Amino acid sequence: MAVENSAAAESNKASHFLLADFFPESPPISERQVFRTLRAPVTVQWELTPWCNESCIHCYNFWRDAEEKEQPLLFPGIKETFEISSSEIVSNHVFQVTVTGGEPLAVFKQAYPYLKRLSNNGISLSLNSNLTMLTRERALLLKELGVRSILTSLMSGSAELNDELANRPGTHKDVSKGIKIALEEGLWVGVNMVVTRKNLPEIYSTADYVRSLGVTAFSATKASTPINSTDFSDYALSGEEFGFMLNELLRVREELSLNVDSLEFYPMCFFDTQETRDLFGNRICNAGKTACTIGFNGQVRPCSHAVQTYGSVKKGEGGLKQAWDNLQPWRTDALIPAECGDCSLKNMCRGGCRTEAYALSGSLKAPDPYCNFVHPPLPRSSKIEDSVISVDGAFSFHPAIKAREEDFGGILFVTPVRWIPVNKKLYQFYNQNRGENFGVPGLSAFLGVNEPEVIPTMRILKQKTIIQERR
Repeated sequence: MAVENSAAAESNKASHFLLADFFPESPPISERQVFRTLRAPVTVQWELTPWCNESCIHCYNFWRDAEEKEQPLLFPGIKETFEISSSEIVSNHVFQVTVTGGEPLAVFKQAYPYLKRLSNNGISLSLNSNLTMLTRERALLLKELGVRSILTSLMSGSAELNDELANRPGTHKDVSKGIKIALEEGLWVGVNMVVTRKNLPEIYSTADYVRSLGVTAFSATKASTPINSTDFSDYALSGEEFGFMLNELLRVREELSLNVDSLEFYPMCFFDTQETRDLFGNRICNAGKTACTIGFNGQVRPCSHAVQTYGSVKKGEGGLKQAWDNLQPWRTDALIPAECGDCSLKNMCRGGCRTEAYALSGSLKAPDPYCNFVHPPLPRSSKIEDSVISVDGAFSFHPAIKAREEDFGGILFVTPVRWIPVNKKLYQFYNQNRGENFGVPGLSAFLGVNEPEVIPTMRILKQKTIIQERR
């Protein structure tokens, strides 16, 4: 949720009304503490099942012992867990859910009524799936649920290498077929390539292959060390190899005209070029801060990579609200490594990925192994989206906004990347003016400030599509 540095001066004016840490490189304490008081997560990853028909070398499934791998697809109590998890998500007013696994399509029939409950309650849905089990009928049901997007995985454009890494013959063919079905049925599909030393040279050719399928968004993401792995050294990227991965993504963007990304959160001191810093170094870790994972067994974790549990959604075990409250250390400075103490960006970067640090050191307070303390982290470029706010213009709130009241005011949500916490006064203005046109004079009068002082607030609201100008 970061915004360019050049807007920092304006943020001081806007922060009276916008309580998000949009400017986390130098955030006022009052803004950062907003996230410590959220009454529930904004988004949730919901793991429907631990079962998967693949056993990719970068995944925890590959490193499970034989007994764990033999667990049944439809584990005992699965419907009860679906019932309780979906009920807790709805009652806590979560805005968006990513349906994941294991392979969620393996239990899609059993989960469908509970996913429908989420959809009927206005909760946005997206899907993480290998798509090997996608049929045209299931694609139509996903559309009926209002699924916004699908993220799938392909580890190589080469069928032979992809199937070797997935430990399942025919995976490349089945994933490709699933992508085609989804696209033909009008579903948006992004393809992520989890990169290890085994497939590092294949980034460009894999991107070229998915483009041939009609995909427009390609990401390459460094494999994280599975916490249950015995030795991941043959697969983990070195710093130099990690840099090569990012530069290959730049080449893909330039030569293949694909939208590129890398889907994990990386320490900001790793980036040594402004281009890679600006494109891949601005993610903020939301684990336990605005998001969490509900496991197949109902246990709540800060993110899907983490093994630490903080409660359960099940009856008699506290529910999602208690588990969310237990995640408070992830929203404070408690887990920032001591080595990051003098860094100006520590409140934004927080020492990199906490689970990657834990996997290699056994401590959540250790630095991410890709931290580079030799040079200070590069600041983000000062470019800012040009968003002109006319004093005479007419504006309205986005019709698809979902709102949730909080102690500090409330949250206005459009999508997982376009939402913002606001103070009580601005939240009250939203409730009184949704569906109505308003302008700078009306908002400034309601907030009790001069018109020039409200323009920075409106500019950020417009950039986040919370408000839109009426033509």
